Amino acid sequence: MANQLFDEAVKQFLLNWMEHATISGLANSFTIDTTPHSFVEEGALRTFFRLHVEDALELLMTDRVIARHLLRPISEVYFENDAYEPMLARFERRIYNLAMHREHLEVPFRYSSPSRQGDYGDTLIPAVTSDEPIREDIGMYFGTRRSDETALSILGGQLRREVAVSAPSALPIHIITEGYMTESLQAVREHAAMLGSIGETQPQCFIIQRRHAADDRHLGAALLLMDPQHPGRPQRIIFGDTLNPGGQPPWWDKFRAKIDSVFAQPEGVAPVSDILEDGGVKLQRLHDGVPVRHQDIDCAFYTASMCRSLIQLIHESPELVLTGDIKSIVSRMTAGMPEYYEEADQPRSPELVREENVVRRWNTGQEALRKIWQRQTNAPKAALPLKAVAAS
Repeated sequence: MANQLFDEAVKQFLLNWMEHATISGLANSFTIDTTPHSFVEEGALRTFFRLHVEDALELLMTDRVIARHLLRPISEVYFENDAYEPMLARFERRIYNLAMHREHLEVPFRYSSPSRQGDYGDTLIPAVTSDEPIREDIGMYFGTRRSDETALSILGGQLRREVAVSAPSALPIHIITEGYMTESLQAVREHAAMLGSIGETQPQCFIIQRRHAADDRHLGAALLLMDPQHPGRPQRIIFGDTLNPGGQPPWWDKFRAKIDSVFAQPEGVAPVSDILEDGGVKLQRLHDGVPVRHQDIDCAFYTASMCRSLIQLIHESPELVLTGDIKSIVSRMTAGMPEYYEEADQPRSPELVREENVVRRWNTGQEALRKIWQRQTNAPKAALPLKAVAAS
């Protein structure tokens, strides 16, 4: 019922827009046989986004019925039983699919990739015969599960706010979420050098959450302990991966190469990568013989949780970060990740981890929509539409 009411609200919004619009180009969208109601059912929403390329979603959210539905909490959302995908209204799905074409203004985890979108913004389902299952591939879930730049920006902002609102720590903390991993390491070196140039001598902690490279969408976390007076050689480097099948993490050699590229040493001096320590966890489960719809590409949430726990660890036990063994650091880090660990070194069941990530995906999209709502209305959080509550 809620989805039906939402679709009707969007249709009425579009009819009102068409009645009062004076924008050049709207008339060209009609054919001689097109009626306003048939156009609303088909191409009106795409035309609206095309003519209001910068603010289409913002304008839609000036309608309180539309805004309230888009901002609804997860407690009001139904999900498919087996694929864990939200059951969206027809026009809601169109809105998310059309909005994703605005760079860095997507609604994370709620759209389909462009190759899976129809002429009017609908999500295309692969054609199958009645006696065969839907053919799945991981690309079906890139929009609804893989983190985009908007999602990473939201997660990075949460990490920065956590540092900003906490009391000063014995070891200053800096959050790096720019570029890919190589650019992030370079930013660490440059920032440490800048601090050294103004006389800073206290060791500094840099926490990174970034993708590995443009051709490697996986995310990793890293902790670098830096002496500002010697920015070319970190005192400690801990790399935290979320895939740890036993033994060496899959991206170990690539990360070593990135480190030695950024922190190159003179001939005859041991490479910096020799001090690299494995702070990874085994949370992400891939290719274990499970259906594609159950594959885990939630590394953004795992690495964000690792970074939050490392921030807490630096505050509570700076001596452990300075001189503690890596096993103790990883154990303390997992103890500070209650969303994914029952206790230190004891991950929650895969089912509970999956449920946590479903919630986090929805709430991240809600946070992106809330920013749009507040930017459009200049409203404080207290003025959000009735029943729309903040994400946890």
